[in-house]
Parts: sequence; C-alpha cells; structure tokens
Amino acid sequence: INAVALYSAERTKYTSKQITANDIPADHVQYFNLGQATGDVTIDPNRQKYEVSSLMSWMGRVMYSYDNKYMLSATLRSDGSSRLAPGHKWHTYPAFSAGWNIKRESFMNNVTWLDNLKLRVGYGQTSNQSVDPYKTLGLLNTRKYNFGSAYSTGYYVTELPNAALGWEYSETWNFGVDFTLFNGRLSGTMEYYVQNTKDLLMAIGLPSTAGVGSYMANIGETQNKGFELSLNGTILDNLNGWTWDAGVNLYVNRNKLVSLASHQR
Repeated sequence: INAVALYSAERTKYTSKQITANDIPADHVQYFNLGQATGDVTIDPNRQKYEVSSLMSWMGRVMYSYDNKYMLSATLRSDGSSRLAPGHKWHTYPAFSAGWNIKRESFMNNVTWLDNLKLRVGYGQTSNQSVDPYKTLGLLNTRKYNFGSAYSTGYYVTELPNAALGWEYSETWNFGVDFTLFNGRLSGTMEYYVQNTKDLLMAIGLPSTAGVGSYMANIGETQNKGFELSLNGTILDNLNGWTWDAGVNLYVNRNKLVSLASHQR
C-alpha cells in the first residue's frame, strides 16, 4: 500500500504600466528617469494592469498492489480558485484506476509465447479555471466627454458580471491492454478513451441592442474519443551483428460539440 497527501497554495501577482516619453536627453537615461524628457510624457490609462489571484489545493491518493497481479488506485482532489464566483470557487473531483496482470495467474503458466498481458481501466476528472481574474465582477471602460469647457472621464460597462461563474471540468474513461510476446520480440498497447468536457469557460457575445459586448460563463459541452494502437518489435536480434527494431503507431480521434450556450444538442 502506498499513500500520498498533498497541500499546495499559490498566489500570482501581475502588474504592468505603459509610459511614453519623447526627446529623452541621453541614451543612458533609458526608462529610469523619464521625467527628464523634454518632450511629452504620456501615461496611457488603457495600458495599466494589476491582477492578483490565488489557488489552493488538497489531494489524497492511495495505491494498492497485490503480487504485482492486482493493482488499484484511488485519488480525491479539491481545488479552490479566487478567480471564480463565491459559492463556485471550489471543485472536488475523484479518480480511480484498476489493473489486472493476467499473465501472473496460474492458468497462464503454460502459455510460453506470452510474456505479459495486463488489462486496465481508469476514470478521472481534471478541472480548468483559466479565466482572467475579476471576470466575475464584469468590466468597465473609460471614455472622455465634454462637460462645460473641459473634458471629463466617464465609465461604461463593456462586460457583464457573472455571480455563478465556476469551474470547467473534464471526465475521462480509459480502457487499455498492454502485452509482450515471443520473449520480448513484440510488445504493444491498445487504448480506448472517452473524454467529456462540461461547463466550458467561454465568452458569450450579446447583441448590440444590449449595450454590452459580452460576459464570461460556463456554457456547452464537448466530447473527445478515440482509439490508439502502438506496436514495437525486434525484426533482427543481433543477426551477424545487426539489430533492427521497428515501431508502428495508429490512432483515430473524433471531436464533437455536444451542446451550445442555449443547451441545444
């Protein structure tokens, strides 16, 4: 029995500014003292950025193996992201796998041409919180307008808030067979997998009559499934000093859009 426990916490801070200066008196000044420029110095309000986000994770995994014949693994993980909406920040997801090494069974002792044969199945979830920080709060932009004899700055909404923004996650089933034949001369793997991705994180465009361009939401579902075959063999094994190995890979994959933002299928 093998057990692993994990805790992690990370914080990301990003800042950027854009300042434009003309007629800098000397090259060695560079950007260290733009105030010495004799020309215009401009700070672009649309090119200033500040972001802070955090991610906290818990994970536990237990693996069991008996006589290298029966293998089990179970994992539970939970992630919390500051980028998502209150009440939707955490996502807990499981994973498990099982393997059976058939070759080690007593009824396979007389099968001399088969070196190894293992069946395995696995299920797991992965999650995604890849949205910019503060997407749940919406977005404002600025615009200058005339107010009397001077210009004033106004704010208008360009992206709506979403108080239900949560995790995008994928569920995957995997079925596999590993085999080795003829004293290691031929080996291979066959895999079949189905992955369903749900609550996709995407921006939804709004009609111009709404007065707002878009908002970020969990929409739609996709499916990715396929089959993979990998074969590796030794054609010549030290024949008069020559060894020739060859490998072949074959895969078939299909992607499908299962549902849209309107939940149509």
